[in-house]
Amino acid sequence: MYLQRPELLWLVPAVLAAGLLYTKRTPRKLLVITRTLVVCLIIIALANPYTVTTHTKDVSRPRITILSDQTASMEIFDLKVAERLSGRIQDSQLRYFSGESTPLGDRIIQYMPQADSILLVSDGYSNSGRPLRDALLLARSSNVSVFAVEMKPEAKEAGIEISGSNIAVLDGDYPFKIVIRKSGSISGDLVVYADDLEIFRSSLESINESLRISHRFRSTGTHMLRAEIHPDEDHFESNNRYTKAVYVVPKPRVLLLGRSSPLMDVLGDLFDLSTADALPQSLSGYKAVVLDNIKYDPELDRLKDYVAGGGGLVVVGGPDAYELGGYYSTVFERALPVVSSPSLFEGGKVMIMVMDISGSTMAPMRIGESTTYLDYEKSLAIELLRSPELRDARVGVVVFGTKPYVVSQPVPVRNRGVIEESIKSLQTPIGKDETNLDEGLRLAWKIINESRAEADIVVISDGRIEPDKVKGDRVFLNSVDILRKMNATVTLIQVQSYAGSAGRFQEMASLTGATFRPAVYPSSLTVRTPEIEREHEVAENVSGYTLVITDENHYITGDIEINATISGFNDVTPKPGAQRLVALTDGKPIVTAMRYGLGRSVSLATDDGSAWAQPLYAEDNSMLISSMVNWAVGDPRPEKERVESGDGWAGSPLEIYVSSESPPRIGAGARIESTAPGRYTVTIVPESEGVYYVNDYGIAVNYPLEYREFGFNPELRGLIEANGGKIFTEEEAGRSIVEEARRASERLVQERASISWQPLLAALVLFLLEVTIRRLREIRG
Repeated sequence: MYLQRPELLWLVPAVLAAGLLYTKRTPRKLLVITRTLVVCLIIIALANPYTVTTHTKDVSRPRITILSDQTASMEIFDLKVAERLSGRIQDSQLRYFSGESTPLGDRIIQYMPQADSILLVSDGYSNSGRPLRDALLLARSSNVSVFAVEMKPEAKEAGIEISGSNIAVLDGDYPFKIVIRKSGSISGDLVVYADDLEIFRSSLESINESLRISHRFRSTGTHMLRAEIHPDEDHFESNNRYTKAVYVVPKPRVLLLGRSSPLMDVLGDLFDLSTADALPQSLSGYKAVVLDNIKYDPELDRLKDYVAGGGGLVVVGGPDAYELGGYYSTVFERALPVVSSPSLFEGGKVMIMVMDISGSTMAPMRIGESTTYLDYEKSLAIELLRSPELRDARVGVVVFGTKPYVVSQPVPVRNRGVIEESIKSLQTPIGKDETNLDEGLRLAWKIINESRAEADIVVISDGRIEPDKVKGDRVFLNSVDILRKMNATVTLIQVQSYAGSAGRFQEMASLTGATFRPAVYPSSLTVRTPEIEREHEVAENVSGYTLVITDENHYITGDIEINATISGFNDVTPKPGAQRLVALTDGKPIVTAMRYGLGRSVSLATDDGSAWAQPLYAEDNSMLISSMVNWAVGDPRPEKERVESGDGWAGSPLEIYVSSESPPRIGAGARIESTAPGRYTVTIVPESEGVYYVNDYGIAVNYPLEYREFGFNPELRGLIEANGGKIFTEEEAGRSIVEEARRASERLVQERASISWQPLLAALVLFLLEVTIRRLREIRG
């Protein structure tokens, strides 16, 4: 039993105390006692006691809404699919939406109250309104299943986009990326212009998805990059041209303390570079300071205030830097994103594998085969350990059956040989046979809480958690309760001999928000092509230390690729809050960045290319160096009278950030908000393509966002299946959608049942009983 307003129960002791006190002073004790109890029962009723009941929801004729996307990007598909399905699916409702944008998430939420299941007939690209992922999660929590029809384009289509920074440095290499999107086999030409001067030409057949180009601008101010494709066959013409406005600024002043090296050559080509042997008295005018293999000197402590005040700092390693240069525990080190001491890197994430070793896992996967469910579980667990996504994680193993126990505490996955041996040695215990998943989850939860790290839990089981005579369905309900309370990402992997085999993991996932993944014997969970396997083997066999990008969402690493091996590095430890961007394959940090005060600080834990890291300064990899210093510099323009904005899309809101002493003057329809003294945010909705200017800063607006993505979204299948849905072909949907919707609607749901009527009834009975007894006494008297 639970109480909705438990705080009201504090009145009960007060009423009882008052009643007891009054009883001692009056001869009418029965009246006082009964009235006191009646008041207490009324207070309990006002606290609204309730119980939680669990029952299975079964819809014999599910309400199915077919949601047909008729927006502009759908013109390359067969637009009659939804109508044909509506004719085949009895009692279904057909709903359309159209326009120059696709608010797919909003439309799912709009029709959720009217349906038990929603069937999407769409390309799966949502470009406005509520994110599609959030809408699917909301539908799942509301017990509405979302399915989709796999669409195949009937027309060929190609589009183009330019990706890159909107700020460039005068006479420096400005790298940018041309993104080509295709639907079908497209032939034709690609031409790239800079201020109407052709700088690149190629055939579309020679470009897979993207290519990288660089250009040097010879004057400051706004310049235009324009990319055009001329396909031989194409449905939409509006997305065949993309314009990018690039604002070119003078080279920022950068100070380098160090020797002549490949690092100096790279920086000298990109910045207004000054060199010195020691830190000058004044650093005003310098946007960033680069230290190249510099031993600690108390003068370096001044850089702490320089960075905190808005300056940039890049520290490059070597035999005289970091732990070898005396940085540890100095004032100067406070401004660095790393601690200058060796790191025992244990990864930023903990993953706990919870494996089922109950008696049912000893059954063979299929009749006539010797492979058991437990054997298949082991192979899947070892396969997950070898996944590249876990190279920085710590992995622990917990098993459950009749009793849970820890097979392996979390250790770095680079020690996976030890973990694999522990998994291979697992056996089903002899004796009492139970499947206490809740106890295994509780033990995994304890390990996660002790680690105090971002955590994932992967449960591998046959999913057979059936009620028994003694415990009823307590194991299942306890497991659901634990998963809901966990602060972890949970994946439930149900091993199956055939698709659709018995098990309750899909039901558990729908109740908890976990991800459900069926593993049908003998399929794999992580597929790696032979090419990837060969590349992986080569990478492990080369001498030296291979560098890998660990965070692709940062400015420094967001648009680059690294193919470099170094022979030495400084052993450092990232500080809490710093971002480890490039590391060795065992997780040792090489490039780490963080903000300090108003400024930015970057650590490069290898040298300037003189001895350890020559490949890092070669033409193919030197973009990492320029990106590091550019990020440390930030925007080289003065703080006042500055305009910042990215590219825009016709018909979509565009935000412009303006630093100015007075509010900016923008045309009618713009919304201007003051976010800080001298800082304004301007929001406009450009109605047409073109170049818009705020002072001398140009902003390019291109075709509507609706034409950016086309074809069938390859990510839709994962989103739908992760939330309990399924992707059908048109024929499959017409044949089995009703049965799938009915099966999906059979859920174990929990509902509140108020029992406040019980104390009210007891109070009424007690009151009537007291009145009756008192009247009988009066009559008898």
